[in-house]
Amino acid sequence: PRLQVTPEAYSTLAKSYFYLRDYESAVEAFENCERILPEGETLSMFDQAYFDKARAFEEMAGDDAKSVYTTRSTKSIVPKLPPPRFVPREEALQSTPTMPSMPKHWPQQTKNAPAAMVVGPERSITFLSEAMGIKLNRGSDGWVRVLSVLPDSPSSPIARQGTIEEGDVVREAAGVDIRRPITNVMWGDTVAMIKMAPRPITLVVAKEVSKVPHFVFEERQRTERQSRLLSTTVQTSDTR
Repeated sequence: PRLQVTPEAYSTLAKSYFYLRDYESAVEAFENCERILPEGETLSMFDQAYFDKARAFEEMAGDDAKSVYTTRSTKSIVPKLPPPRFVPREEALQSTPTMPSMPKHWPQQTKNAPAAMVVGPERSITFLSEAMGIKLNRGSDGWVRVLSVLPDSPSSPIARQGTIEEGDVVREAAGVDIRRPITNVMWGDTVAMIKMAPRPITLVVAKEVSKVPHFVFEERQRTERQSRLLSTTVQTSDTR
């Protein structure tokens, strides 16, 4: 039977082209992704942001590309390679019989995951400056937490409205709902979205009411040690 390419496959291919700076191929892959989406569905917020940036880069490079191609002979153009073959999950699992079975529920993917996440009332924080003054971390349980917060003092370049504290659980970032454990790939996309989003940008956080996993305290202590080491290094340099 003929392999049916999914929108997710085109989405992955498009972002791969984007990272390789092949913006023309990225735009083409996103267009194919849109074409085979189920009726009524649109590109995700992540994909739309990449799509817009790829089209912008393609337009900026359009004039230069045209002048280059007109001076080349058709024989010198390197042919475009076909896209990689996407292997269905079932076929991949059958080809690797030693692979352990996939867990049925996300929290079971790690022994550090709590049985349930309980949080307090949600609150919104608006960041007006480019620098946010916070450090976020996706734990091994898939939840995103605030590890450290720099003070918003009058002399600081950080400008924000609202209260955010160490240990807060991030519920929403730049309009992206993360009120559930997320994968490392999803976290990478979320970080990219936060960096690309224009200011002001809003985060929704909440205090973790359930028992905080031990590895969270370890990560926060590691962050504090790094901050103290950096502060000591800066002070030593100033005295020389």
